[in-house]
Amino acid sequence: MDSTSDGVSPAAGEAAEPTAPDARIAIGSQRAGVTGPAGGRERRPARPTPAPLDAVPPGKRVAVPNLRGALEEDLAQDFEAALEGLAVDDLLSGSVPASAEATLDPGARVTGTVVSVGHDTAFVDLGGRRQGALKLVGLDEVPHVGDVLQLSVGGRNDDDGLYDVAPANRAVAIEDWSQLEAGMIVEARVTAANKGGLECEVAGLRGFMPASLVSPWRVENLEELVGQTLESLVTEIVPAARRLVLSRRAVIERQAADARATMLETLEVGEALDGIVRSVRDFGAFVDIGNGVEGLVHVSQLSWDGVEGLVHVSQLSWDRVANPAEVLQPGQKVRVIVKKIDRQTGKIALSARDLVESPWTHAAVTYHAGATVKGTVSRIAQFGAFVKLEPGVEGLVHVSELARRHVRSVGDVVKEGEPVECRVLACDPEAQRISLSIKALEATPAGAEPADEAAEPAEPAAPAPGPAHKRGQPLKGGLGGDSQGARFGLRW
Repeated sequence: MDSTSDGVSPAAGEAAEPTAPDARIAIGSQRAGVTGPAGGRERRPARPTPAPLDAVPPGKRVAVPNLRGALEEDLAQDFEAALEGLAVDDLLSGSVPASAEATLDPGARVTGTVVSVGHDTAFVDLGGRRQGALKLVGLDEVPHVGDVLQLSVGGRNDDDGLYDVAPANRAVAIEDWSQLEAGMIVEARVTAANKGGLECEVAGLRGFMPASLVSPWRVENLEELVGQTLESLVTEIVPAARRLVLSRRAVIERQAADARATMLETLEVGEALDGIVRSVRDFGAFVDIGNGVEGLVHVSQLSWDGVEGLVHVSQLSWDRVANPAEVLQPGQKVRVIVKKIDRQTGKIALSARDLVESPWTHAAVTYHAGATVKGTVSRIAQFGAFVKLEPGVEGLVHVSELARRHVRSVGDVVKEGEPVECRVLACDPEAQRISLSIKALEATPAGAEPADEAAEPAEPAAPAPGPAHKRGQPLKGGLGGDSQGARFGLRW
């Protein structure tokens, strides 16, 4: 049967149905929203086909990375330097996401490393992924990159994730109540004073500082602090009640503790320092050598004149005094030398007498053996008398050297305060001892030769022999002769 027998012929004006491939192309074009010119929309231009590798100039070609290949030399060196001293296990165990980093509490003290310094701000690495911003205004010295600093933490800025930090135990900047937290150190301006304490203002916020928290020492007149700006610790804060309690005493004690620890680490024996006498006791004086660090000047270290005297440091006198309070008063400025440091207990021993040369330095030349010297009897003991030759130098006259006659009591020969003239028998500057003699200068009795003190005593002479026995005469004594008892009325 003919294909046109059904009465429908392609010549009737209708286009024949496309073949299968053409139909797929037409359907895809319709889904893509692309029609021919009759549809009013143009066909999208086809994407350009990448040029073959041979068409790229050799100078612009980039080698495809090979995961199994070795790194370049400079990259390998940087990689090894970054991982130097680190183990893979430590890196895996220490890798903590940023969200898990523990936040720092306001007022906490941390150690940071300066990573960059700007015009008015230094950025500090606080460990982990934490960083802080340090204001350079008010700092004594601008830090450099790599410096390790002791810092106090303030608030945290949520916008940039940076902590506001300040030098250890120094105030951090705040703007409103939301930035205040207990434990922070802030700057408080004193606006008024009353019997209970000080009224303060912190960034426009009103606060109060009780009198007991103003200073470690008693402040007699609180009005003197009005108008001053004090670095204070926030001890209590209640935003709802607008309550803010401050403490300047806590800041001073913290700074003193830090300064004491630093000074104990850097202080050296023999270092000369200027100080202020804080208190005077019977056993010595306590001297503040700076930053609230106190040392003890023992009574024996105040004078070369022995343990019974003190030296007035400002006048460098050697005379003895009966009471330390007569020459040293609280608040007096003195100069001392570090004698001993106990870093475990924090005790510091000071000396004032070492500022002046010891009088015993040249004692061997001045008081050599055989020299005749003059002095004053300073003390009397049972075994002799002490003679003061000069401030800080004393000699002993033993009881056997007081007189040529027998001396029953030292007080029978010399009295305290009496001037005497002596001869030096021996001098030992290291032991600070001088032996003196008074009888060596006494006149020798007439007809007697002067005794040589250094000569050894002569041996006693042997007794003279008796008369020799004559031959032919009976010997006296014995058993055969007459006992001569009748002469005494005895009958044998």
